[in-house]
Formats: sequence, structure tokens, C-alpha cells
Amino acid sequence: MNRRTVIVLNCLLPVLVPLAAAWAQENRAEEDVLMRALVDELERSTKNLVLEDLGRPYFIQYSAKDTHGARITAEYGGVTAERDNRRRSLSTRVRVGSYELDNTNTERGGGGAWLPIENDYKAIRQAIWLTTDADYKRAVETLTWKKAYLQTKQKDEERPDDFSKVELVQHMDPPAELTFDRQKWKQAVKELSARFKQHPDIQQSSVTFGIGWGNFYLVNSEGTRLRRADTGVDLRAYASLQAKDGMYLADSLTYVADRPENLPSIEKILADIDQLCERLVIMSEAEILEHYTGPILFSAPAACIVFKSMLAEQLCARPLPLMGRSWPEESMERKIERRILPRTFTVYDDPTVERFKDTLLVGNYKFDDEAVPARRVTLVEGGTLKTLLASRAPTRKIKASTGHGRSGGYGDAESTIACLFFSDEAGLPEDELREEFVQAVQDEGLEFGIRVDALEDGGSGYLGDPIRAYKVYAADGHEEPIRGVEFLPVEVRALRRLLAAGKNQHVHSDPAVPASIAAPSILFEELELTKIEEEWDKLPILKAPAIRE
Repeated sequence: MNRRTVIVLNCLLPVLVPLAAAWAQENRAEEDVLMRALVDELERSTKNLVLEDLGRPYFIQYSAKDTHGARITAEYGGVTAERDNRRRSLSTRVRVGSYELDNTNTERGGGGAWLPIENDYKAIRQAIWLTTDADYKRAVETLTWKKAYLQTKQKDEERPDDFSKVELVQHMDPPAELTFDRQKWKQAVKELSARFKQHPDIQQSSVTFGIGWGNFYLVNSEGTRLRRADTGVDLRAYASLQAKDGMYLADSLTYVADRPENLPSIEKILADIDQLCERLVIMSEAEILEHYTGPILFSAPAACIVFKSMLAEQLCARPLPLMGRSWPEESMERKIERRILPRTFTVYDDPTVERFKDTLLVGNYKFDDEAVPARRVTLVEGGTLKTLLASRAPTRKIKASTGHGRSGGYGDAESTIACLFFSDEAGLPEDELREEFVQAVQDEGLEFGIRVDALEDGGSGYLGDPIRAYKVYAADGHEEPIRGVEFLPVEVRALRRLLAAGKNQHVHSDPAVPASIAAPSILFEELELTKIEEEWDKLPILKAPAIRE
């Protein structure tokens, strides 16, 4: 995509008006009603928004998302849902006080509203005006309360500023555009979902095709003017069944692309669906493991989820909320210049990388949600934590943004991973890593070890349940599937004791964040699995229609 040259200038207040005027003149030919309304209302608010005897805002920011989307879902060959989504959302942040101390970092966030989806200039400004007015009144009230609260506390010499300064950006992507053949993809989703008819053991299944495109806008009183375009497509297939004892088992496939034509072929997805169903049937017939303590080998796809669950959030610097208790990521800040991984590990985050070994990275971007240019940040060198990812909200040790401020909706952006890469300079080929695993099992005097091939996303701080796991026997290396187990709590420090890692990285992408993680297979010296204690529903009374026919 061709992009305009980015103009990066120092954030000096006296030059904002002429710069904004020059920018507006340059872009007048490319009329954008939403951008014009945002800029005009921002300029009026910056000059005139003040209550008598109360502080004038030192910073005002508007961010808006103008999105189009469509989603089609089918089950067993029939469309069950089809919907289009067209919306414009606004998020405002009025800051009163100063960069050192303002009304933020409390339970009260900024303002938000839905904007008219039609290009009605006055209607859009009306919504922006009302939201800004309410946000400003809330801001002055919050700052008064915050100052009073801080006066009752011991002075904290290490207290960070509430906001960091950045260079302004003026950049306009060409407007996002994306077309697709609706009937073609509706037929494709029906065909893919009908494939599950050939697998009568599957109880529930679905296939969903989603497509979206839109523009992200950000304007602020520092002079930044940004329009960022984005497109994306995802296709998901889901299946579940019950084992004979009633235990529910589920698995899924996810494909992501920037455009529909870049998704895999229908033939490839059909073959993947067949394999998905066959794996589920095999797992449903597997034994339930009562308990295991010992070496565990995570294949690269599962290792991505391990790192996402145990470390990704903690690599993000976030300020301690006023009146709040320490977050895990704040405790990670204390570990800077301490080892958190084996000495051969390197970790970095680079939002500017669009692909990794021909795989799309959904976390890539050129500017974050605070209009800070994206850049590569090396987080871990030689296993030692060097720094953390940051937004414009400073912490005790991280004072400046790294271009990783992201916002999923209303509210301030916070530091978030984008494209996170893990590598081990001593990484082993897969056959050698397996030999290392078997040797570790033998050293522990165990009959078998556990290999995890797929893992649920347990959320930050928790390892999810294994979706596919196998006993690997030390004597001859043969494997037997297991099911019905969960991990006991695992602390982050367990990552320091990884025995080995693979050489080749796999990419896991989460379109919801969006973010991508690339990681190799990893071998833990010791983790603990135990049986899931749960009562399961009885099997269906009648056989499935596919079996009866």
C-alpha cells in the first residue's frame, strides 16, 4: 500500500495552528467529512473549553473508528447467521492539569459515543461536542478529587508522571477499501460446514467467515493528525463432541488474511476439517490421566499459547492505578536486568513486520492507537529482561512510549504486545529436541513423558487445558493420546528452567487483540498435570441425523 510521507515534528505549541492549517490545505482535495469534523471541533474545544475558575485542558484527543464488516455463519450446510456491521465510534480524552499530574490513572476513563454513519458534518460535530463537554466536566472533578487524595498520602518521590510527551505525527493512509463476492463466500461457508456431515461423531460444528475494513482517526491538541487504514479477513471452523463418559472435547481451526483471496483454498480447508474431526474422535477414545509430574514438551503452536498466557501481559509496562494494588506486570518491572528465561533466549516485539515466513502477522501496524510510530523493541537478551513495552502512560522505570499503546474500544490506550518473537540461539532441530525430552524422562526414572500439541488459551497468568496431549514412552518413543487433564498453577519463574527449545518458530495470531506470537517448541523440566474433576452430561438420547440416515 502506498502511504504518504510521515511528517514528524517537535511538539511546540506555538506552531500548532499554522501546521494544522497547512495540513488541512494540503488534504482539502481528499475530502473526509469525519476528519474535518474531528479537527474543527478539536480546535474549538482547545480554544474555548473552560469553566470559570477551573483549569483549561492542557491536552484533548479524539480517536474514532469508522468500520465496515460482514459475517456469515453456517452449520451442516445451512446458513444460521448473516449480518453486516457498519459503525462509527468516538473515544475522547480531556486532560486537565499537566503532564506531571492530571485527571487520569483513576477508575474514571475518558468519554465515548457512537457517531452518525452518514457524512453529516453538523450531526457528527454535535456528538463530538456533547461527549467532550461531559468528559471535561468529569476531568476537572476527578483532578480535584485526585489532588485531595494525594495530599492525605506520604509523598512518593518515585511517582511517575501521568503522561509522556511525543513528537507529533501528520499522516494520512488512503481510505481502506475491501470488496468480496458475498454469494461466493456464502456458498463456501455452506460447503465447508456441510463437510461435518461426513463425521457423524461430531455433535456440534460451525464455520464462520468474517471480513472487515475501516479507518482509524486520531487528532489531538498537540497537532497530531492521523488516518490509519486496515483490512482483515478470518475464517474459523469449530467442532465438538462427547466421549463415551460424557466429557466434552472441542477443537478449532483459524485462518487469517488481509484479503479474501489470500485465504487457503477450499480444498485445503476441507482437508483440515477432516483432520480436525479425526483428531477429536481419537482424543475422545483416549484414556484419562489421573496425575503426572515430570518433563513436558510443548510443540511450537502450544508454546505460543504458553508464552502468551505466562509472559505476554507481563512484558507490558502499565502504571499502578491510584488506590490500586500492584499488577503482575508492575512486579515484572522490578526484574529488569534480571534473568527471566534461559541465557540463550532473545525476545523482541516488532509491529512493523507484516509477515513471518510467508505467514501474515495480524499484530502489525505503522502507528499505534496513540499515533506513536511503531518500532522494534528488544525485551530480553541472553535471557535477561532489558525493558518493557510502553504506551504514553509512564511507569516508575519506563518513561517514554515504545509505540505499543493499544485500545480495544473506549478508554485510554495501554501497552500491549503486537508481534512478539521468541527465539533460542541454541535451539535444536525437532528430532534432537525429542531426544532431549526422552532423555529427561529417563533421568527422572519415569515410564513416559507428556507432549502437548495444542493448548487452550487460559488467559493471562494461567495455562489452559491441553486440547491434544500424548504420553511419549521412553522405551521406544511411541505415543498414546490422553484427555481430561489440567495444569496445576505455574509460576513465571518456571520459564527460567526450560531445559531446551526448538529451532523453528510457529506463528499464533489472535485477530481479537489483534496480536501475533512466534515461538519454537519448548521443554519444561517439570510441570504438574492432574485429572479434571467434573460431572459431565449424559450422551444425547437419540442418534444424530447423519448417523440415522
